[in-house]
Amino acid sequence: MNLNKNHKKGIVLLIIIFSIFSLIFLTKNQEIKKPEVLKMGGVTLNIEVADTDPERVQGLSGRDGLEDNEGLLFVFGREDYYGIWMKDMNFPIDIVWFDKNKNVTHMENVVRPDTYPKVFSSAIPSLYVLEIPAGFLVKNNIKIGDSVAF
Repeated sequence: MNLNKNHKKGIVLLIIIFSIFSLIFLTKNQEIKKPEVLKMGGVTLNIEVADTDPERVQGLSGRDGLEDNEGLLFVFGREDYYGIWMKDMNFPIDIVWFDKNKNVTHMENVVRPDTYPKVFSSAIPSLYVLEIPAGFLVKNNIKIGDSVAF
């Protein structure tokens, strides 16, 4: 089949227009992650959610810190043994593991960046891991078995 130059230009133009509209449509319909709210020990935290592999790998690495009422919640697809390390971290944090019922199963207090490459994990399978400012757990009297709401 032999297409003339105008016909080829029309097809190329149509493909370009279709591509632009597709990008606009996909960009507008992508869900933008907004901070969530988590309640633990009578305290409300504004949290970001890390629920993709790249977000979980990045974690809080490279950031300068967290405010007293902020945290990062790692959400996994199934209960398992999830390890957390302090690679490229610039500040200490508390780490909390929760099971599928949103009950605290394990905690690590004031984990410092210089603990890398040590990996911290729970001996009980968890579905969620929360990273919060260092000292939060002691300050708010959080204990194993406490529940969270989000």
